[in-house]
Amino acid sequence: MRVLLYILTILISLPFLATHALAAPITVEKQTIAIEANSLAKKPLLSQAIELQGPSSSRDFYYTLSQDIEAKGQTVSFQIQQSELLIAPSSFTIKVDDIAIKSIALTSDLLKQTVTVTLPESALVKGTHKITASFYGVLKEGVCVAPGNEGNWLRIDILSSISSFNDSEQWSLSSYPEAFVGYEDYSTTLIVPDEASEQSLNASYQLAAYLSGQGEKDVNIKRESTVARVAGPVIVVGAKNEFRTNYMIKMLETAHSQYEDGLSLNVHSLKNDDSSQSVPILFVTAATPNALQERISLLTDTKLYSQFSGSTLTVDDLPIVDTTDNSTLLFSQLGFDHQILSSQATMTPHYYVSLPQVEADKEANIRLVLKKSALLPEKGNSNEREVELIVWVNDVPHAVDLKKLESISSDLYEVNVPIETNVLNKQSMTDIQFEVTGFQLEDPCETTNERYWIYIDGSSTLSITKEATTPTFTLRDFPNAFQEQALIIVPNKTVINDTQMLLLYKSLMMNGEMAQTILTKEQDVKEEELKRSAIIFAGASADFSTLIGNNNDVPQSSEDYLKQGFLPETIAQYTFITKSFWDDKQPLLIIQMLDEAANQKDFLAQLKGTNEQVTSAIETKEGKFVVAASSAADIEKSASEQKNSISFVLIAEFAVLILVIGLILYFILRRRRKNLVVEDEEK
Repeated sequence: MRVLLYILTILISLPFLATHALAAPITVEKQTIAIEANSLAKKPLLSQAIELQGPSSSRDFYYTLSQDIEAKGQTVSFQIQQSELLIAPSSFTIKVDDIAIKSIALTSDLLKQTVTVTLPESALVKGTHKITASFYGVLKEGVCVAPGNEGNWLRIDILSSISSFNDSEQWSLSSYPEAFVGYEDYSTTLIVPDEASEQSLNASYQLAAYLSGQGEKDVNIKRESTVARVAGPVIVVGAKNEFRTNYMIKMLETAHSQYEDGLSLNVHSLKNDDSSQSVPILFVTAATPNALQERISLLTDTKLYSQFSGSTLTVDDLPIVDTTDNSTLLFSQLGFDHQILSSQATMTPHYYVSLPQVEADKEANIRLVLKKSALLPEKGNSNEREVELIVWVNDVPHAVDLKKLESISSDLYEVNVPIETNVLNKQSMTDIQFEVTGFQLEDPCETTNERYWIYIDGSSTLSITKEATTPTFTLRDFPNAFQEQALIIVPNKTVINDTQMLLLYKSLMMNGEMAQTILTKEQDVKEEELKRSAIIFAGASADFSTLIGNNNDVPQSSEDYLKQGFLPETIAQYTFITKSFWDDKQPLLIIQMLDEAANQKDFLAQLKGTNEQVTSAIETKEGKFVVAASSAADIEKSASEQKNSISFVLIAEFAVLILVIGLILYFILRRRRKNLVVEDEEK
């Protein structure tokens, strides 16, 4: 029985096998890799600027330490700017764990400044800690500005930062991803084999793109033989026997990297022999490139990596994810946890979501889950002030009467807001913001103790109806149409540029999630993959024999570029989208760089943000982004007119043919009849 119980325990543990030992150090000679680390490196405190409204407002920031940290001058810095109308005793205060550390006076003499405090030892012990930034604003005499309006404000800018708390003795898998993203003071290096397979590269590009989106700096992808120095965290990605250099083979042996059927993760500290500085290093290995590619989502899915612990982990099978086409998005997926609107803060920040183009002239729906102040006017109280919630979608207002909310529980309310799909289709990145009106008094110099507020929960949803008919693809559909089963094809003989591929993969990210991609050379493409995938050809169209067979449908010549309104001599980069030649419900995109000096990062960023309904765009050698002169609708209309024209020609030709045949038959019959008459006369 005990043996059976032991076997059962082992079987249950198979999906996640982990050890909880601390990360062991790995040393490397400085001549091989020079390690440059900053023990007091900073990382951003917030991802977007925060505005605090007077007369009194505050914002809390949290951080968690897995172990006690040695005090080495760790700090938190706030870069602030305030209204020029503020006078004494206006102030800005920083508290750590509810204990005031520093307060400064705010006057019109100094509108921008940086406020830095050293974190006390009590804030460096294991556990969760809170930093509070408080603003108290007093306006000049005779100036009355209602709370929430311009005048009485202080802004915390995005350059505000906090020490990164990295400590070589505490790096573990639970430090992921925070310990492996790049910030202002350092960057992450991802090392791949010199002769990495396309599957290993695909996994590496996905991971690098994801971490680049998490931090302030893009990940540096380096081939193993080109790594001379690192200036921050290191990640090694590869399958068994892919690495060739002696130092990498030795490091992998020292790290005891596993080459099993699943994906193995090992975290250690990396340092030079003659240096006390160290950086975290994460080994991501598998027995085969396919095993690596199939399980890399373990490091790009927050639900999975949030379960990490210990320093070593081997994962055989990932949880089964429902891949059914879900057209309902939770607000929490947009980074919208919850928001409270009140007389102190009448507007939320902007929230952005990348949505596919949906069927026109239909309705989408926003379902809001709310809580509200008991003091808000109820339905039927005509004497009370009017209060309204405005849902801004792509700058189009949608009104909600807060007197007419439907209760779904004792303290929760629900409201459905219909949204025209044409409004959603206006922009590739849909902009959502909330505002309340009627919470503030009309007289800004009058104050009361009223507490009007509305709470918007993250379980609110946006539901869309996806188009069922065969779509027409335009650049507006990038990257939305390439999220599921995107096949990225590169030329057979071209050396893959890791930096360019990272930028492409990063541009394919949507709503913080990595696209499902497969990377392959053209010679390895299978017919079945072409028939079921959204396709991206990364390279010149002339380098792909697959496209040459469809050269009538793919612009390639100077004449083709001129027809689209482009000057061929000025083109540095070019992109074109159309229906796939193997499945007309899937898109096909070509991205080619005609000038090696072109800035692909800017080009892809502008391509991702375009709302134009066109099929092609270029970046000029001067760096200007230009879209085609003709829209997709014009192209379809032209094609339809050409098709109709061809149909009329065929009908006319057929009619002429029938007429000719009729005339021939007429003359044959007439001649035969004439011959019969002559024969009768001779008789």
